[in-house]
Amino acid sequence: ENLAPLSSLKDLFISNNYFYGSIPNSIRSLVRMERLHLDHNVLYGTIPDDILSLVRLRELKLSHTRQGRQCFHHLWECSMIIKDYKGGDLCCYRNDGTQVCADESKVEIEDPDICLTPEIYGTIPVGFSNTPYLRVLELSNNALTGNIPPEIGALSRLEVLDLTNNTLTGSIPSALGALADATVLLRGNEMIRGQSTNTKIAPLSVCSNMHGLDLLDDPTWCPPERNLLREFYEDAKGQEWTIATGWVDEFSNHCDWYGVECNEEGKIVNLTLGNVGLSGRISSAIVNLTSLEKVDFHDNDLKGSIPSQIGNLLNLSSFIISYNRITGTIPDRLADLSQLQILHLHGNRLQGTVPRLSSKGHTKSSF
Repeated sequence: ENLAPLSSLKDLFISNNYFYGSIPNSIRSLVRMERLHLDHNVLYGTIPDDILSLVRLRELKLSHTRQGRQCFHHLWECSMIIKDYKGGDLCCYRNDGTQVCADESKVEIEDPDICLTPEIYGTIPVGFSNTPYLRVLELSNNALTGNIPPEIGALSRLEVLDLTNNTLTGSIPSALGALADATVLLRGNEMIRGQSTNTKIAPLSVCSNMHGLDLLDDPTWCPPERNLLREFYEDAKGQEWTIATGWVDEFSNHCDWYGVECNEEGKIVNLTLGNVGLSGRISSAIVNLTSLEKVDFHDNDLKGSIPSQIGNLLNLSSFIISYNRITGTIPDRLADLSQLQILHLHGNRLQGTVPRLSSKGHTKSSF
């Protein structure tokens, strides 16, 4: 386990072999190490904190060590009698002659068998601030537990973070949202939750900023309409609103945000934000909230134009944007809104002509 003679080593690639054993604390002796690939072996035990003393480390691959629980006859395959086992690491032999080893915590005695579970387990070490050059961190397909260290989000050079298929718990740290350009893989950790143990939801900043997140297309973890509301909030200068309860909270359900009403399927149907200090512009993101039935932005300070694709909102029955500072013309696609019954555009700076509207009736409309 003495690695001091290898202190000048920069790259160590031993992937896809049958190396067995635990990672020694003397790993800290590899002070020049930049790329350490130990994946696809039969390693076991915990990841030593000393591995994060390798300040030049750029790639750490320690994935695919989980071999599953395997049982052996104590005398024939482990070359020992059960009563002689006094603890510590233990190795047994498969029929093909390869060894299977585990440390004491993963050895189970079931006379006449000894069962071993060789795997990397325990928590992910804390101290990634010591490895600022890290580009690749692969720890997938192990038995790691505990929380994802938030400090990983500060690794500005990180390109790949793979934590798939472990038994991690806790919530996804909001700090990971800073890894905007990285590929981040988290699937297969069934015990990860939102802030509440009863919900699965990723932080809003993570879903909004991380284009390489493997959970991005999962509407449970990253509800797409929540991201759209965040765009609306930013374009309408949400930080200046007089009432914005719940808005852009990292873990809250967007259906609970002030002025937002959803149907039983969790789709936004009403957006009621009259007289709350909206400014900026009406974000084009709202045209993708295709279940919207009512929009009310009256008595605010919105500028810019009405989104040209407003006709996408085929369920819209009420559109109220009176007493703002909206400019430009009324989009022709407003005529596509066959369900529209209430249209209030007065008190703005609109010009041009009014498109021919559906004959369904607009008895409460005004311009």
